[in-house]
Amino acid sequence: MIDLNLFEHPFENIYVLKKWNWDYSEAEQFQKDCVEYVRLNPHVCFLFFCSHPHCFTLGRGLQKMKDDQVALVEFDSSTELPFPLYQINRGGGLTFHYPGQIVFYPIMNLTHYKMGVFDLMLKILSLVQLELELRYGMKGLVVKRDLLGLWYENEFSKAKVASIGLAATRFISYHGLALNFFNDERLFKALESLHPCGLPGSLYRPIETLNCTNFIEEEREHFCSAFLQKFFENYLITDKHKSSSAIIDSISF
Repeated sequence: MIDLNLFEHPFENIYVLKKWNWDYSEAEQFQKDCVEYVRLNPHVCFLFFCSHPHCFTLGRGLQKMKDDQVALVEFDSSTELPFPLYQINRGGGLTFHYPGQIVFYPIMNLTHYKMGVFDLMLKILSLVQLELELRYGMKGLVVKRDLLGLWYENEFSKAKVASIGLAATRFISYHGLALNFFNDERLFKALESLHPCGLPGSLYRPIETLNCTNFIEEEREHFCSAFLQKFFENYLITDKHKSSSAIIDSISF
């Protein structure tokens, strides 16, 4: 059974956890435990902010395109990878994690919040876009539905900055968003010979690089807190959820 004392709960039924560089297999099992808790308590919502050590994940397969304008490349299982690979139960192909990402896992009963999986993915991407625009003045960010994710585009370059893949079991969401926040030369060098989400690895870039900024660690904390507040305000707040409890910036266990 999940120990709710591990979490901060700024609203009476919404529990928030933040844990950086969290072992992927441990985090995945913890998600499953939380999914079971939400199954028994559908009014409860768990929100995780975390990152993972360098690794790759492989979902059930690439999305089907509406046209043939973009040829996606399926992952070749014989490929030798520089980091561990985890097979997971979500849509999509090969994706990656590294300690400098911001990963957001919402575990919630979609029926209770009256939304579908795809709706939730688009809402999350739109909120990330909004916060990046407000906080860093970034222009050229676009949420794409076909090549699902958050993209940065201008006349000089094109880059994917966030990927998202949710699964649902018994109408409860799990897995989530990966925002490339800090630069990681080792990781992005490795991607050059791979096709995450079926796309050339060279398309993936971190916010730190695109914004021509060297972020300090605290910047990630500030970004998460601001995003979380927008998530509450836009999609989760109803009268019965309101509380005056403060949102704390860092939670560990």
